[in-house]
Order: sequence, then C-alpha cells, then structure tokens
Amino acid sequence: MRRLGPKLLLALCAVPVQAQSMRGYDYARPLRGERQLRAVIEFAAGKLLLEPGSSDRLYQLTLQYDVERFRPLGSYDAGAGVVRLGVEGNESGGIRVGRKNALAQTAAIEFSKAVDLFLDVSLGAAEAALELGGLRLSELDLKSGASRTTVSFSRRNAGACRSASVQSGAGEVTVLGLGNSGCADWRFDGGVGSVDIDLAGAWAEDGRIDLNMALGGVTLRAPNDLGLRVTMRGFLAGFDAKGFSKSGKTYTSNNYAAARRHLDIEVNSALGGVRVEWK
Repeated sequence: MRRLGPKLLLALCAVPVQAQSMRGYDYARPLRGERQLRAVIEFAAGKLLLEPGSSDRLYQLTLQYDVERFRPLGSYDAGAGVVRLGVEGNESGGIRVGRKNALAQTAAIEFSKAVDLFLDVSLGAAEAALELGGLRLSELDLKSGASRTTVSFSRRNAGACRSASVQSGAGEVTVLGLGNSGCADWRFDGGVGSVDIDLAGAWAEDGRIDLNMALGGVTLRAPNDLGLRVTMRGFLAGFDAKGFSKSGKTYTSNNYAAARRHLDIEVNSALGGVRVEWK
C-alpha cells in the first residue's frame, strides 16, 4: 500500500475554514552527517502524524495551525543536536480543537531513518498516530494528556533502544507491535484512561514492563509463543488469570517454560484491572 505523504495527509484531514484563521508552516533540515538527534515534540491540540521519512532529511514538520490561538514551534540547536517541533498555545484564548466549530489543526512530522533518535513527545488535546517502526529509536518518552494516541512498530527497530516511558492522563493509549520496538524496558504510568498493548513482534531478548495505573484498565494482547509472568501489587486490582498459574501475587503463563522469549510485568494499580488476550 502506498504511504500518504505529509502534505497529502494534511489535505485529506482539512475541512473548510476561514482562510484568514489557518496558516501553513514548514520546517525542515537536510541530513549533514549527523549521527543522532534528540527531538522534543510539543503538540497542544489537533491531529498529529509522526513517521519515518527520507534518509537524507534529518527532520521535517508540515503544519496547518489556528493562527488566532496557537503558534508553531521550530528550532534546531546544531551544537546539542536537539530539535524542537510542534505547536503551542499563544495565550490568546482557550483551546477549541474538538468543538463543533473547531479548526482542523494538523501536523505531519518525519525523521531520518539514518540517525539514532531520542524522542520526547508531549501531547495535549490531540489525536496522535506515531509510527516508529523502521526508525533507529534509542529512547522514547511520551506524555499524553486528554488525547487518543496510537504508537505503532510495524517494522523492527533499526537501532538499539535503551528504554521507553509512557505517561497518560485521561486519554487512551494503544501500542501496536511492542516486540518490534527493541526496548527491553517499558514503563507505563496512567491516570483514569485506558491502555491497550499489543505484544507481538520480533523480540530480540526477554523484556520487562512496569504498569502503574490509578483507575485505568490495561489490556495485553499476547502472542502464544511469548511467556508472561505478572506480579500484581495494587489495591483492589483485578487480573484475568485464564491461562495462568498463581503463586502468591505472581501469575505465570502456562506456556512460560516452553516459550522462547519471556516478559515480566509488574502491576501497581489502585482500582484498575489487567486483562490478557492470547492470539
């Protein structure tokens, strides 16, 4: 299937609005021998698509924004190897994205597949799709507020990932193909939203996930050849133990001994529950 480019994506997402209220913004840099990049993404509201781009372009931001309430972010520190991209409020009024009269604020961001990427993403009232498969992801720090966020690893991470952290507030977070991320250590901190994690992918080694939830529920979608060991440490936290044996607060999947790869999951939850769906 042919991948939509950022400009075509923005055209498809756009709805008719007053021309004077929307403005375009493009910010890009060609690759000039950089080996790594730390990217700080701040996206206050709207729709965001992040994905791999051309190997000869370090980064690219294509933005359509509500000029009355927001301002674009685009700056690069060549010495530190840090780029800042996105959109923030301009303090002239409240966020109206999401209302019936909302402007279709959209952003498409691409990064080179040739550099080690340290990614720091902060989302507000946003709908975000982050396709990280094929990038050389070294580290991920995602903060998601009242948003609906999907993080996908459709292909195996081309780099070596140190760690990944996801913090969600009242929104929804979905992770697809986590086994392709190359990150052996994941941490999820949630408020009252829901977290859905697909554990499929090419696991290079055994992994660990720390789940710290307040009121939200967690669904784990696990392939049949992945062994799971789940430790529940929360207050009134429930666990669907079908396909597991129990010892104290630890649940071990029936396929654990025969599995080629293993995942240890520690759950600290107040009122949330964890459900495992085998596939």
